[in-house]
Amino acid sequence: MFIRRRVSACSKITSVVGPLGLGLLLSLPAWAQEAKQPEGEDPGFFLWTDTSLSLLPYGRGFEVDPDEQSTLTLEHAHESRIGDLFMFIDATDYHGQPEGSDSATFYGEFGPRLSFGKLFNKEISCTLFERSLFVIEDVLLATQYERGEDPDLAEAALIGIGFDLDIHKAGLLGRLQKFNYVQLNIYGRAELTEGTENGINDAQISMNASYPLDIGGHKFLIDGYFDWVLGLGEEEWSYHLNPQVTMDVGAKWDKPKKFFVGFEFDFWWNKYQIPNSSAFDTNQQAVSLLFKYHL
Repeated sequence: MFIRRRVSACSKITSVVGPLGLGLLLSLPAWAQEAKQPEGEDPGFFLWTDTSLSLLPYGRGFEVDPDEQSTLTLEHAHESRIGDLFMFIDATDYHGQPEGSDSATFYGEFGPRLSFGKLFNKEISCTLFERSLFVIEDVLLATQYERGEDPDLAEAALIGIGFDLDIHKAGLLGRLQKFNYVQLNIYGRAELTEGTENGINDAQISMNASYPLDIGGHKFLIDGYFDWVLGLGEEEWSYHLNPQVTMDVGAKWDKPKKFFVGFEFDFWWNKYQIPNSSAFDTNQQAVSLLFKYHL
């Protein structure tokens, strides 16, 4: 039987992550709703899994790359007895490209995280302050690998500390409906592209969140992430905010959480860590139509 013990104070995190984990914390994507298991039934190694296909048939407002694009995305997420994983692959088609030029590309990310709470059979639940904005539910070793079609232009490895947060339990925001998940990851970032400095030479802060809404009998979902590359090394800083606003259309056919329709917004300052200037605009404000189906 998998038994977890509650830790009620943040000072007890040291006993879970050890001196090395605490040092990472001081020096410095659950991607689906929890699956309900019948009481007493062992869920096995995987607590839940989710795989989806997203089609963005038309989007406009992109910078650096062509202004109009279409994208097909495969996403997979799961939570297990040792942590969680989120990964995706984008296949993007650029509109209006001249004949003979590259009109398509791909990009993917692979992000496993190891849970200290699960590995040490301890449940972490603590707040940093008496009236904190959030409750820390778990501490994790967070890793991520990023790769574009051309690794000389887009490839990076990240490692750091991750947190699962519960905002609903916090007193200051207690009136909010419960988030499906809120994750915060703080990474050291190593660029693996050609001509960049070897080793971890920058830091990145990422947050992923999902929030359900009920409006007029219709179910909506707001989810997405931000990635903030701090620009501590030779590369420029960059901030990427990518929210999705969708309606649960499947709920109308008694198949909730299967088919969503809506929009994806893509805001990116200093895109690809290229400094924005009057001569070359790298600050992006794009929007795409979105259809997402959970397999």
